[in-house]
Amino acid sequence: MARLRPGILLAVLACGLALASCRQPDSLELFVRQDEARDGVYLYSLPLTDTTAAYDFWFYSRTQERPMAGLQLNVQWLAPSGDGFSETVYMERVDPRGVRELYRSGMVPAQAGDWQLSVRPVGVDKDFLGLGVICKKQDGTR
Repeated sequence: MARLRPGILLAVLACGLALASCRQPDSLELFVRQDEARDGVYLYSLPLTDTTAAYDFWFYSRTQERPMAGLQLNVQWLAPSGDGFSETVYMERVDPRGVRELYRSGMVPAQAGDWQLSVRPVGVDKDFLGLGVICKKQDGTR
């Protein structure tokens, strides 16, 4: 029986670890500062490549000094095909400590690919520091 040399064994293990790390992460967190928003619109590209999985989404934000209540967010989704839909949702509260609120749970993408999410907060001032989105792939499949 042939013996495997330690150098070859190490190379095989390194390749295996490298391949395992190439898979897409199960969560993604993106934050856009207020000065990075385009004309008050916060833009995110979300790689929703698994149409057999469900995804959860949270919005998070914070203010510099004053809390805000009932922050209106005009949300628009654009699918890889160019189809889209929009809706208005509200963050209950945003304050200087930072707040994370569940936006949608169990969303299953109709198409695989990069989805564009644009969000326009209504009535914010310079005290508003920015807006983030968290996308987390749920464990298991539908």
